[in-house]
Amino acid sequence: MPTSRLLDPALAAVARARGRKLREEVAELVAVLDWCAAHEVFGAEASINTMTPGLQLGGPGCPWVSEFDTHDLACVLGRSPDSCAVYVGSALELRHRLPRLWARVVALEVPVWKAFRIAEQTQQLLPAGAAEVDRALAPTAHSCTFAQVDRTVASALAAHCPEEVERRRLAALEHRRFDVHLDHVRSIDGTVEVTGTLDLADAVDLDTAVTGVAAQLGDLGSTESWDARRALAVGEIARAQLALDLETTTGRGVTVYAHLRSDSDVVETTSTTITAEQLASWCRQPGTQVTITPVLDLPGGDPTAAQAMAEQVATWLDTGAHVRPVIDLAADLTSSGYTPSPTLAEQVDLRDRRCVFPHCNRRRTDRDHIRPHDSGGETRSSNLARLCRAHHRAKTHSPWTYQQLRPGVFEWHSPAGATYVVDRSAEP
Repeated sequence: MPTSRLLDPALAAVARARGRKLREEVAELVAVLDWCAAHEVFGAEASINTMTPGLQLGGPGCPWVSEFDTHDLACVLGRSPDSCAVYVGSALELRHRLPRLWARVVALEVPVWKAFRIAEQTQQLLPAGAAEVDRALAPTAHSCTFAQVDRTVASALAAHCPEEVERRRLAALEHRRFDVHLDHVRSIDGTVEVTGTLDLADAVDLDTAVTGVAAQLGDLGSTESWDARRALAVGEIARAQLALDLETTTGRGVTVYAHLRSDSDVVETTSTTITAEQLASWCRQPGTQVTITPVLDLPGGDPTAAQAMAEQVATWLDTGAHVRPVIDLAADLTSSGYTPSPTLAEQVDLRDRRCVFPHCNRRRTDRDHIRPHDSGGETRSSNLARLCRAHHRAKTHSPWTYQQLRPGVFEWHSPAGATYVVDRSAEP
């Protein structure tokens, strides 16, 4: 922040606002650390007592905090559980293992976000390594680059624990992955992010294959850009592989959910609203198998109208699509036994969309019996909800409780006495 008096009143107002923001961020950080101290559990206790499990969110030597209590903190901060865990881990790391950097943050000399960027890196280090990074970076933390942070952390790791460097190299091989993010389709253009971490040799082979097919597409007359042809090449390689497997049906399978809502009719696939043109482009590819499922979102709506809308979509697509019966999200369906029927499971998944805990966005979920099945809870729409594994455990093993007020609307009660309402029915 400037130390001299600014002549521009508007710029001076910006400087004052930034100063308030820095002070408020530090005040929130200090309050979170005070909360952590009040909810500390010791490692030995946390490992054997499932009623008060602990989380070690910072690096070695940082205090453990109560896992179930962090859900309360996440709600107050308005953060997802993963975001809250990252925030708390960085806060604990900064306070307990980077004392020089912590002093500069408290003095408003280094912004919280910059200190957290360093703290996220040092959590992988043993205490001696973290202390070395603290000594090296604290004096210049306000101006150092992220590349300098990475080099300093790598140097500390190699100096203090060379065997850990080799262990991490070998362990990294187990963390190779390839993800196609179908849960995050861009609704504007129907594109999907693909990310992965590959062995170098595999990455070279993949790049060579994609480059070769992209060049072939150009030779065959494609007018797309080079980057677009590389993206198209991945799909061509995938479909060619499917065609080689005689046990696999070739072509593309598309499930379309046609929603009848109070404000408009919406067509979705892979949980994301898409344009009519993108849908038609997908479905009219040779060999594509299309299934249309009409979904009635509006309580008290007309199932006949929903079915008719789905039939209209099928006619418009002109692909011989199969139209399924209507799924009414407000209906209270039932199943005998513990496991919901496929229809009931699909209805709950469409209604809730993801974990129904406050601020949670996780899509990998269990279907929880709100009233436990072994206590007389039925397997039915009004007694089922989607919970991620962490919040399923919190509901089962801690004082967190919830109920479904109406289809897609849940009221949660926290151990701290707060009440939160999650309304999935109001989401677009």
